[in-house]
Amino acid sequence: MAARPAAPNRLRPEGRTASLTLGDVPERLRQRYYLERGPREWRFYDDAQVKVAAFQDRGRRLVSARGDPNAVRDMMAVAAHRDWRVVEARGAPAFRREAWLAGGVLGLEVRGYAPTERDLQELERRRAGRAQLAARLGELERGVAAGGSHRGGPADRLRTVETVVRARVVDPLAQDRLLARARTRIADWLERGAQFQPLGRPAADRGRQPGEGRERRHSR
Repeated sequence: MAARPAAPNRLRPEGRTASLTLGDVPERLRQRYYLERGPREWRFYDDAQVKVAAFQDRGRRLVSARGDPNAVRDMMAVAAHRDWRVVEARGAPAFRREAWLAGGVLGLEVRGYAPTERDLQELERRRAGRAQLAARLGELERGVAAGGSHRGGPADRLRTVETVVRARVVDPLAQDRLLARARTRIADWLERGAQFQPLGRPAADRGRQPGEGRERRHSR
């Protein structure tokens, strides 16, 4: 007798919820993923050529065959966006664990996983990291609004992107889409702990004294 296929990893709300609408997801996820829209589900792909979706939105539930941690976190972001205060997680233990952690960071109650002591410690670390990220993004937004004060910092980079986009792209809607992607990209970089190098002279010129590398004029 053939083995029954494993049940898919899935999230669904318990109790009353604000939204069960198919496709009701944060705008940043629309920008991040490649979408295939159907009448009964939306499929979110993290690459243009992969055959298996990172996750699927079926309105009343979110499903993932792969269970990638990044996809699980984005699924929980959808749950938070839809105001699913209590979420039931089903599927592989690793999927349910990541769902519990991601939901805990977002302030959601996730049922279907019993955390260990180390899971509780990991949750506290993620919450602390999210608080630090929120503070850094706040500094970024204030820096952009004030014109920026650190050359090469996130605010300076985002302002440079905005200047180029406004100068070269005519369509206002296209401008907004490109800038939204830039903000998402910078936020992702910051979340991964990226450091921005100061803008300045090319690397080959750094450390060179003024006048070096140029042809000197000799007095006659």
